[in-house]
Amino acid sequence: MIKRYTIRRRIWITIWFTSVFSAVLFVLLTFYLYDRFYLQTQEDLLLNRGEKLINIYESEGLSGAFYDGMTYTNELTESKVFFIDFLKKNPAGLRFLTNADIEQLRNGETVVSSRTHPIEGTDILMTGFPIIENNRLVGTLILYLELGQISEPFRPLRLMIFFMIGLIVLNLVIFGRQIIDTIIRPLIDMKRASTVYAQGDFAYRIPIQSDDEIGELAETLNKMAESLGEVDEQRKEFLANVSHELRTPLSYIRGYTEMMQDKALDEKTRDQYYQIIERETERLQRLVNDLLDLAQLERDSYPMTKQPLVFSQVLEDVVYRMEPIAKAKGVSIVTDFDPSQIVLGDNDRLEQVIGNLLDNALRYTPASRHIYLSTKTEGDHTVCTIRDEGEGIPPEHLERLTKRFYRVDKSRTRKDGGTGLGLAITKHIIDRHDGTISFESALDQGTTVLITLPLLPDEDDGFS
Repeated sequence: MIKRYTIRRRIWITIWFTSVFSAVLFVLLTFYLYDRFYLQTQEDLLLNRGEKLINIYESEGLSGAFYDGMTYTNELTESKVFFIDFLKKNPAGLRFLTNADIEQLRNGETVVSSRTHPIEGTDILMTGFPIIENNRLVGTLILYLELGQISEPFRPLRLMIFFMIGLIVLNLVIFGRQIIDTIIRPLIDMKRASTVYAQGDFAYRIPIQSDDEIGELAETLNKMAESLGEVDEQRKEFLANVSHELRTPLSYIRGYTEMMQDKALDEKTRDQYYQIIERETERLQRLVNDLLDLAQLERDSYPMTKQPLVFSQVLEDVVYRMEPIAKAKGVSIVTDFDPSQIVLGDNDRLEQVIGNLLDNALRYTPASRHIYLSTKTEGDHTVCTIRDEGEGIPPEHLERLTKRFYRVDKSRTRKDGGTGLGLAITKHIIDRHDGTISFESALDQGTTVLITLPLLPDEDDGFS
């Protein structure tokens, strides 16, 4: 089983690993600089002092000036110097040199190395300068520094190193807590929110604590929750409306079917019951058909066959069918069409749209009034206007007219035959034709519906 590490734990592991790595790197870098620069400086210092003494020897030999220079170096500097005379038997100081050193000196090369003091046992930095006469090694000038003395200035630096290491670790810990506060805690809030959302509660909002990518993600999730909440409310409202709309005709059908079982009913009453059952059955069928159409439109699977259409002909066909109904109600339909307008659309679906809108206008227009249906060209679009002289709609309801089952008057029933889905279907069909639909209305001044559809260019109209 794979061991599970939380992001918080991973961050802390990373912080501690980084702290240790940084501390080790800092120490190694410090000692590298010590070895590379400070020791090199001391080595150069010994070489410089030795060369000065060699210059005195070369000019004056083993004179008083040479020995005075050695005395000055021993007493007034931290370095020690002595001379090994190879002309003497068993010269003093020979233990400072190895056979390899002597061979190097015989070749005229200066010896520079770190080693242990042969008597005191301390670590030293030593330089040996050859003194050659007549191609013979006659002596060696030895200068050395105890490394303890060299490292003495670094003792306070050790405390500073430990202080710097502690400061680095402290800063990394503080930085880690800031990372947890700015990243981990918002992620925990988002995880909590996703759990709440999965349970169907979309009211919870994630606290936004920053304006960076994490804050933007939290804001996006909040917007998503708001949208899901609206969709969930619409779903609940839709189910409630569908249940209500289905319950009413089913209740009629069931009730009148039960009453028809009464053998004492006369033929006239029985025929009336038959008519009611037939009417409610047709209403139920229309509702089911509208629901299926709406579902297909929302999934973009609604069958449409688009072709170039003379838009005025589509409108005239609908008016021709609706005129008998209008005359029966005492309403006149006044038309004004532009016969040159060509649109790319589905003839049946566009007739469905215009028919539904005209049916709504007829339903709410009193007798002896008019309905005006016209078209005009605006740029590369046609604007179809349907204006009635009905009771009008309050402005606050206009934006929601295309919602499913939306009613302006909540007390009004569906006994007039409407399913409450006509305008929702109409909007989807218009959308599928790349058009728009809008409403203008005022109480007691009627309602105007504006449909905008793109016109087909002349070279593409298919009628040339």
